[in-house]
Amino acid sequence: MNRILGIAAFLAVVLLASCGENKQNHPYEGTFTASGIMFVLNPDSTTRIIFNDSVSYEGRWTPARADDGLEFANIEFGGYQKYYYLKDGKLYRSEREMRHDVMGVEVRYMK
Repeated sequence: MNRILGIAAFLAVVLLASCGENKQNHPYEGTFTASGIMFVLNPDSTTRIIFNDSVSYEGRWTPARADDGLEFANIEFGGYQKYYYLKDGKLYRSEREMRHDVMGVEVRYMK
């Protein structure tokens, strides 16, 4: 029963993400996948992360700018605001990895 509800929730997110005009206020907004995980970054800075087993997590994301002008987005997970770093179409687990462009996973935005 839980699996059916999880699949239904996943389909509802995909359907809602694909409805209406695809206007983005920020280049990081939208729905994308990385390593089989679906990320939904909403215009109101809320997120939904949906894993392969249909388990999902709701949190927040924030656009960020470092002192040196580097722009990226932080995505919260498990209460940690800086759990994921998103920059130039890649998802990283630390600022260091992002700055050196190592261990980044390419993201694929859905239309």
